[in-house]
Amino acid sequence: MTTADADLKGGTALLDGASPEVVASTAVVLDAVRSARCTSRPEIVEETDLGKALVTERVRTLRGWGVLRERGQLASRGGRRAQRLQFAADLGFVLAVEIGMTHIAAAAMDLAGAVLASRRHSVEMRSGPDEVLSVVEVVLDELQEACERRGHGTLCGIGVGVAGPVEFATGKTAFPPVHPAWHDQPIRDRLATRFGAPAWVDNEVNLMALAEVRDGAALGHENALVFKMGSWVGAGLVSNGQLHRGALGCAGSLVTAAGGDAIALEGSELARNGDSPALADLVAEGQQISAQSVAACAQAGDVACQSLLDSAAEDIGKVMAVVVDFFNPSLVVVGGGMTHGGDAFLAKVRQTVYGSAIALATRDLQIVRSALGEQASVIGAGLMTLDEIFATARLPDTIARIAEAAPAHAGSLR
Repeated sequence: MTTADADLKGGTALLDGASPEVVASTAVVLDAVRSARCTSRPEIVEETDLGKALVTERVRTLRGWGVLRERGQLASRGGRRAQRLQFAADLGFVLAVEIGMTHIAAAAMDLAGAVLASRRHSVEMRSGPDEVLSVVEVVLDELQEACERRGHGTLCGIGVGVAGPVEFATGKTAFPPVHPAWHDQPIRDRLATRFGAPAWVDNEVNLMALAEVRDGAALGHENALVFKMGSWVGAGLVSNGQLHRGALGCAGSLVTAAGGDAIALEGSELARNGDSPALADLVAEGQQISAQSVAACAQAGDVACQSLLDSAAEDIGKVMAVVVDFFNPSLVVVGGGMTHGGDAFLAKVRQTVYGSAIALATRDLQIVRSALGEQASVIGAGLMTLDEIFATARLPDTIARIAEAAPAHAGSLR
């Protein structure tokens, strides 16, 4: 065992027996560097209001474990140059997955949130939880094997976003409208047992919101809404910089008949009755009508499809206006497959919101497209997992998990 390995294992034992105050201050110092808000001891003191001596001791402990490293010196600010601190993101990785209505998207991320590998598979939630979750396990197996083979450390946690309501405290789905068998599925416990790592499950739109406010279009906004306009329409709420889940995790669930499934159904009717020649041609070719095909036909000039999307955009805009009045965000981010309906679709949504919400709520309001696109929920699932594994309550377990794998990953601990 190397000296660094010994320091890491010794540090773990100390943390396990430490007081809650020691663990809490250690977590605060680590988070300051991990989040890239601070790169030196003086900056941590200024950021956290912890004393200089306490910060020095916590940094020394974290360096002894190999979780923080010194990487040269920063420029002088009028005195002795401070040592640059760096979070050891290569000690482990997390797995993140989005269970969407028609696909699974998954990624492995290092402990700083950088994507190491990704996968995407077509699978319908309508086929039921057994089939879908079996595919999820296969995909996560592939990602875990790839990360371990490439020397990315140990698996530290798993995050999942689901297209439907989730009780966050239990990690169980709650009455998703897509299939009755999805209700009360213990996804968190199933994956935690299967992979031997802690897991968390949330609604996919909540995770979109988390990703956009941390690393996307809502960066720098303390109060923001993120709307996903897909098969259904849902919203994620960021309040005072924090994701707002509500009492049980269903904050942001919306009722609207203008989702992608409804558009596909109406589009099929337009094809059957001949009102949309473009959609009728698709049906004649054996294609199934979807919201995307309606959008494509609208952009190609089909009047009936344009009218259908215009009506859907107005319905969504009216719902959005109610939420804007109630929540008063500075920014609304829109994502999901229905945003592919072109600039006219989003313009109609904006027009409806600005015309329906109260003037004060929309005076400085911006409505913009997602900056992260189809990766938003997966990135959010990874960020949620990183937040959880480095939170005060779980920090001892996370350090212990890293320490257990340290001999096999000694190179990153020197």
